[in-house]
Amino acid sequence: MTTGKLLKIGEVAKRLGVAVSTIRKYEESGLVLPIRTAGKHRLFSMDDLYWLGCVREMINDKSMTIEAIKRMLAVIPCWQLRKCPESERLTCPAYVDDSKPCWMIEDTKFDCKYSDCRTCIVYKSVTHCDNIKLLLNQISYSG
Repeated sequence: MTTGKLLKIGEVAKRLGVAVSTIRKYEESGLVLPIRTAGKHRLFSMDDLYWLGCVREMINDKSMTIEAIKRMLAVIPCWQLRKCPESERLTCPAYVDDSKPCWMIEDTKFDCKYSDCRTCIVYKSVTHCDNIKLLLNQISYSG
């Protein structure tokens, strides 16, 4: 469960200097997983705010597209970070579909034991920009 300050979408947009619709676009693209209240309002943690700042930097400073960011995240194999046994990997859609990060794969036949992706080590790790490069290096040297 997320602890600490939670921000409404308008506050996140204001802090990042973007329109609310931009934040919604990132959510629709699967780049961020906001917390939803019972009334369906979006709440963002400070980690989410930091991650969205990283997304903005990749788009503005590195000229990456949303699809390019998703593809970069997809090459981080969640099964390796979670140390999934081979038997679990073989039935995992994220193992077969490397076109997008595991939390963006919708497969109603697969029951991931990490059904709350916000708490999964993979999602929590990539929401810190500095970790992405470290994760990619770790995987390339160990795989």
